Amino acid sequence: MKTCAYCGSPVNSNGGHDYYCSFCMMNLDYGDVQENGKRKNLLPFSQPSLSDLDKSTPELMCFSTVELLFLLKFARKERTDIYKQRYILIRAMKVGADEYTEAEQYTFREYEKATRKCFVLENLIRERIGYYPAKLTDSYIQTLAAKMEESAKKDMVIQNPKPIKN
Repeated sequence: MKTCAYCGSPVNSNGGHDYYCSFCMMNLDYGDVQENGKRKNLLPFSQPSLSDLDKSTPELMCFSTVELLFLLKFARKERTDIYKQRYILIRAMKVGADEYTEAEQYTFREYEKATRKCFVLENLIRERIGYYPAKLTDSYIQTLAAKMEESAKKDMVIQNPKPIKN
């Protein structure tokens, strides 16, 4: 039986892939329709890649929260790597290696882009969970994913009442 992903009530088909939930009083996309009171699986099918950092902010808004956390971890590492490169160039320039001026300017522009991407990801995450983690470890993301998986296990089913005997 087709059910609403939010309340578990049976839904009515409006034809095609459109459904209506009379309890929630709203139309549902096909992705918001589940079977037999199951909850939506919020975990992504695959982990995002480093190339996803090149996506625009509107494109990033379509990613799940877990995917955004992975991307923030990638972005922070990329920013750190750029900072380290820039630091080496600045140290070389301080001892007289002026030929690195252009490279230092390039790494500053790259560092600024990486930092702004971190700002975008942090704010998208903050809009969803109310804060952004100061430190992102694999265990933090794995714990969050495990909690998400566990919360999807309990079906939204209400048992019929038992007859009352007098």
